[in-house]
Amino acid sequence: MISEHALNRRLLIEHVSTSRVMQLATLAPDGSPTLCTLTYHATFAPDRLHFVAHVDRMHARNLRHDPRAAGTILTPHGQGTTFTGTATETDSPDPVHLAPGERVFHIDITEWLLFDESTHPGQPRRVIPVRWR
Repeated sequence: MISEHALNRRLLIEHVSTSRVMQLATLAPDGSPTLCTLTYHATFAPDRLHFVAHVDRMHARNLRHDPRAAGTILTPHGQGTTFTGTATETDSPDPVHLAPGERVFHIDITEWLLFDESTHPGQPRRVIPVRWR
């Protein structure tokens, strides 16, 4: 029998791995929130979300000023995951595939929240521990 912790971790990985689009919230230099939609790639242990952004995009500028980020990932079936974390601009593992001005960012996740009404009816919100390695 699988523990609730292991089940929730498995659901988190399934939800985040099968979706490809996230809503990313960042903070502008004046402290106002901004929101954008972008594609991502997820890795686990350590838990990270990776994305490409042009240096002139608002979210890229905001993250260089203040690396705190939050967002949401929804599955086509209505389950969801929210996250908070700290973003870092990194070198591309394959710079040939980046357009001029594009940069790779990764978000080190500091908190996951899983929302899955079908698995947890009536109490769908579950905090999932982050894995750092």
